[in-house]
Amino acid sequence: MRKYLLGAILGLSALVSAMSPAQALDAPSCPKTPMRVVVLGDSLADGLWSSLYRVFAQCDTMNVVRLTAVSDGLAKTSDQDWIHRYLTKAGQPQDKSNDIVIVQMGANDITTIRNGRTRESFNTEVWNALYQQRVVTLARTLEANSAKLYWVGLPIVGNTSWEPSYRIISQLQSAAVRKTGGTFVDIHELTTFGTGDFSMNGNFEGRLMQLRAADKVHFTKPGYDYVASVVLADLDKVIENHNRRIALQDVQLQ
Repeated sequence: MRKYLLGAILGLSALVSAMSPAQALDAPSCPKTPMRVVVLGDSLADGLWSSLYRVFAQCDTMNVVRLTAVSDGLAKTSDQDWIHRYLTKAGQPQDKSNDIVIVQMGANDITTIRNGRTRESFNTEVWNALYQQRVVTLARTLEANSAKLYWVGLPIVGNTSWEPSYRIISQLQSAAVRKTGGTFVDIHELTTFGTGDFSMNGNFEGRLMQLRAADKVHFTKPGYDYVASVVLADLDKVIENHNRRIALQDVQLQ
């Protein structure tokens, strides 16, 4: 099992102390039969994809599919368009038990939503309802075609004018995803690195390192690994369940 340097995180709800150095975690076990992780979303999701691609690089049985678009989201692009991208580019799985989907988007959604011939302004009652319905529709489709859906919320950001709006978007997403049975991963507190506020740096591999990019929205490579480790901790359980199911089938066939 290949070692991969990630933040020391005990579970989806764990907080990270800035005074405690990150430790090395084991990469998840390789699936015994082909599986895939589909990463869907914007440029933040693209960073998650890169971390997951690296951690599974030596797993011939795991395909990490990239379905990301820079400067895109659910306000500019409808739920139906995202579903079309998923079904045509990733392809509907033959066996949904072999598929995991990870979504992260919203960083570009502080904008209007087209509603027929009109455009609804951000964070109005109508905008919020339209946005949540888009999340619900997309999440339900992804849930129906996968063994597990993880929807990752937005991080804390250093732009004080964007930060309140990002919290609103994450809250809307969280409520909508939980209606569908998907798993919402709130990374707001996690990405304070234990400081309680925005910070560019955190402890990684026992030393202080820059984890956020210069724009104070995105992450450095170690920063993306730090965030990806939250999903990886749970993803390992999904792969273990997959391997147990395959082993049981092998026994039954004997």
